[in-house]
Amino acid sequence: MTLRTSTALSRKELYRRVWSEPLGVVAKDVGLSGSALAKICNRLLVPYPTRGYWVKVAAGQKPPREPLPAAPEKASNDVVFSAKRVSSRRSRTRLDPSARREQLLKVAEELITQQGLHAATMKRIAAIAGISETQSYNYFRSREELFGELARREFARIRDARQAEVVRSDDHYELITRTTRAYLRHIGQRGRLLQILLSSPGVRALLRAENRQKQHTEVRSHAQNLVGLYGISKSLALGTTVVLTTLCLRAGKVIADGKISEEAAERLCLTLVLQGSRDLVSRGS
Repeated sequence: MTLRTSTALSRKELYRRVWSEPLGVVAKDVGLSGSALAKICNRLLVPYPTRGYWVKVAAGQKPPREPLPAAPEKASNDVVFSAKRVSSRRSRTRLDPSARREQLLKVAEELITQQGLHAATMKRIAAIAGISETQSYNYFRSREELFGELARREFARIRDARQAEVVRSDDHYELITRTTRAYLRHIGQRGRLLQILLSSPGVRALLRAENRQKQHTEVRSHAQNLVGLYGISKSLALGTTVVLTTLCLRAGKVIADGKISEEAAERLCLTLVLQGSRDLVSRGS
């Protein structure tokens, strides 16, 4: 299998070729082994059919093709196959484990926000990061684990933004105003990523227990503050906190879904939360 001359194919042409005839046939035409061509396709994010695809074609079926995704960053539009061995043009950078984890998280975040959850496969994330898919599993055991870590970071950013406003507040109603605004503004800026991540059943299942515990702790802490400040009953304090917290969470989802502007949601939410809090505190006193 030796080429007499170099052969250049565009990514689109390579994609067309590997879906028109078996990978081994295409590989022979360009002077490579099937495994070598498969590695090139994986690196360039060019999907190719499995053997089962050609069995179905031979049986007269028309199985669907996997669509061609966007090219990895800095990837050439042309693929040159040559009989002469050339040094790899792929950038290889050795990173320590923590830096590599951060890189994979950053790549995944960009893919998800730009193209959706389906685009962020481990194969594609790894290819853009410049490592093999097998290597990527040294840092995250599954795609859901990687997505779960991204979601945890978003929840942590929300908590940090709210906590920064807590220390600036002089009274209870200023605290409600500041923390509600901090939450809604953060969702306005980054909420879409969190909503996309939570659309995955696997991610929700992974985070369900820990998020439930954190929310339970926060609700009880806020309710206890109401009891201490206004002398209302514990049950009324808990009920008030749960209802108004649910209202804010729902407002955040509506913002993230693009159904209402951040400013409009903030006005509505603060009006309801502040007045509702005052009314219930007054009746409970």
